[in-house]
Amino acid sequence: MQPAKELFDLAKAMLRDAWNMRLALALNEKDALEKQLGDVNRQLENMLDRIVEANSASVVSAYESRIEKLERDKLVLNDKIAKSVPPKGRLEDCIELSLKFLSSPWNIWENSDFAMRQAVLRLAFAEPLRYSQNGVYETPKFSLPFKCLGEFSGSKGEMVQLDRESLNSLFDTLLIWEKHLTQHDLSDLGCGDEHFG
Repeated sequence: MQPAKELFDLAKAMLRDAWNMRLALALNEKDALEKQLGDVNRQLENMLDRIVEANSASVVSAYESRIEKLERDKLVLNDKIAKSVPPKGRLEDCIELSLKFLSSPWNIWENSDFAMRQAVLRLAFAEPLRYSQNGVYETPKFSLPFKCLGEFSGSKGEMVQLDRESLNSLFDTLLIWEKHLTQHDLSDLGCGDEHFG
């Protein structure tokens, strides 16, 4: 389950390229959302100007309804803008611990305590390991990052095709791993130093 250095380096380069493409798309989406927000702000200003000049109570009421809708739209757009781009831009900044874990899960297993071994099992496998009736483990279902590495190593170095949804799932999984791994000290476990030196 531990990838060779060359395989890991190649997979990491591919992840970095995919991350950069995803980041570029997110930045473009953020620009489009900011443009929409500017339009909403201009519409709000227009409505406020019109409400000041309006004499009819029904017109004022209609303007107020429109202003409320624009304020809700503005909140939604601000929320989307805040979530559109990861807080840190570089792949390594966002998922450094996940990459270290992915590069050497066996070293972490061998050099860790019980709590970290439990974390290794949760992160490496998509579901708990199961015994068959004859007392041996059934074939495990690996988590998405290990599954992708396995497919890549079995494809004789060819690019593994992931659609946008699968790629987003992969990055989401790695970000979740990062949250789990920040609770543990990986520095003493000899994980991935040969891949990051």
